Amino acid sequence: MTTPFARIRPMTAADTVRAAEMIRRGDWGERLIFFDWAVRHPTVAPLVAVLDDGSIVGTGVGSAHGAVGWVGTIFVASEQRRTGLGRALTRAVTDELEARGCRTLVLIATSMGRPVYERAGFTVLDEQVRFSIDGLPADGLSDPRLRPFAPGDLPAVVALDRAATGEDRSAVLADLVGPLSTIVVLDDAGEVRGFLTRAPWRGGALIAPHPDDALRLLEERRRHTGVSGKAGAGLVGRNLVGRARLRASGWLEEHGGVRMIRGEPLDWQPEAIWGQLNGALG
Repeated sequence: MTTPFARIRPMTAADTVRAAEMIRRGDWGERLIFFDWAVRHPTVAPLVAVLDDGSIVGTGVGSAHGAVGWVGTIFVASEQRRTGLGRALTRAVTDELEARGCRTLVLIATSMGRPVYERAGFTVLDEQVRFSIDGLPADGLSDPRLRPFAPGDLPAVVALDRAATGEDRSAVLADLVGPLSTIVVLDDAGEVRGFLTRAPWRGGALIAPHPDDALRLLEERRRHTGVSGKAGAGLVGRNLVGRARLRASGWLEEHGGVRMIRGEPLDWQPEAIWGQLNGALG
């Protein structure tokens, strides 16, 4: 896609360093590890906006999870804002996801991005709520209901994730879960009923239908974070029980934008979602 301001094309491995540096200059965090992963993952479509001189001035990432697609990492360099480039990147990502068969599109919008997405036909699905708390000493697994992921756990992890999110993230999870990155929580019979997987770029998917299990996994996340860092969690607004449990446990709640949707309704269980891989993957 070519706009009056820049050409939008797929991101390549040769683009990731410059794209991440452009975002870093805009004070929007570190994206290099994620971009390096995204350009090689078949269900993810990272894009860049490029000027005639080769400068990268925008990014966008789509992730196709079966019939549901995520739109994320829509970022425009400060000097190119208010030119329509953000709308063009959003359209390029949504067009790509719809071409891949996605009938429902989801995203998490900041206050700056929300008007762009509303003009693109997205409506608010729910509030996104962030939580943070100091880490804990890394003293190993201490809860008998927790253990590291084993290869035979993958079907249960995928099924839990699909029921909670309404998405098919099996390809993403198969690439990210493993004994070193993922902890599962077990029921009395030893069956998996929740999981936490940490992405290499610091995000973490946490799915647990039962609040007690979610809190167990979050305590383990605090141990992994260590005393020098902050552990995080991400809930949707309607998870009132989860929000109350975290506040009672000392977690700090803050607004994290809004979750928006376009297309067919989402068949999901939002109370089971306690963390996200990032804003482009859910």
